[in-house]
Amino acid sequence: MVSKRCPNCGHQMQEFSPLTDEEREEARKQIPKHIREGALLRCTNKNCRRFQQRGNYRLGGNLPPEEE
Repeated sequence: MVSKRCPNCGHQMQEFSPLTDEEREEARKQIPKHIREGALLRCTNKNCRRFQQRGNYRLGGNLPPEEE
């Protein structure tokens, strides 16, 4: 895991982990084609659905809510 600034969590430092395959599919719809999917990380805060590029917190988005 890597500590990164998370805009959804008030720019607090949060732990980020690599995206799962399902999350990667959703993120692919929101990022430019030139961004490597392997460079995307997801915030591990249980209330946050943010993903972002490893070196650029401004490039990212939100995953859809989890289905119950």
